[in-house]
Amino acid sequence: MDYYYTVDGSNIQAPHPQEQLPARVAQGSLPSTAQVCPAGSKTWQPIASIVQPGMAPPPPPPLPQTGDSTGGIIPYKNPPALVAYYLGIFGLIPVIGLLLAVAAFILGFIGLSKRKKNPIIKGAAHAWVGIVLGFFSIAYHSFFIVALVMAPRHH
Repeated sequence: MDYYYTVDGSNIQAPHPQEQLPARVAQGSLPSTAQVCPAGSKTWQPIASIVQPGMAPPPPPPLPQTGDSTGGIIPYKNPPALVAYYLGIFGLIPVIGLLLAVAAFILGFIGLSKRKKNPIIKGAAHAWVGIVLGFFSIAYHSFFIVALVMAPRHH
């Protein structure tokens, strides 16, 4: 059977007979990290799966997870927390702030949930600011709405 192979994942070499591949690996012209695909197939596999039958290839190392490159100052990997923070601030604006405050309150909890599921991302402080300012803004907007409704009307 003939196999296509690639060393870097992008430059695919013409098919070669399976019998030639072990010699290329032994000579060092084909690294053990190369990927092969049988002619007529679209499934790529490590070359070790055909060069050394019966020996399972080692799993690839896990990709390292990294936090925000800003150190968490701007939690761009946790957009709900970041948006909650800004909506909480703008929610303090009279009249239009009520809608923003409700969104800040909800997004703050979503941001905290996202942070809990993946602790490597930051944003807990931003989420809490959104929740607290959202709650405060909802409370004072509600107070003014109730005051306007309950105010005596003069005809």
